[in-house]
Amino acid sequence: MEKLYVNEIRRDGEVSTVGLFYSRGEAEKIVAMLGDIPERSACRYEIVQAVRHLLPEKGAPRAQTAPEE
Repeated sequence: MEKLYVNEIRRDGEVSTVGLFYSRGEAEKIVAMLGDIPERSACRYEIVQAVRHLLPEKGAPRAQTAPEE
């Protein structure tokens, strides 16, 4: 399943996430809807792939740091 974030980029460079969407069509539809709102006409929108952060599995060896000399 595809997971996409829609980010709003304001004129001052501030970025905020609008939401998580499960299809490009759905994400593009919300971008079009937001672009029609006069207060948000100065903002840019980007659709980016949601990156899954992997946590180590239970019992998996952890990375070890080198001993100090």
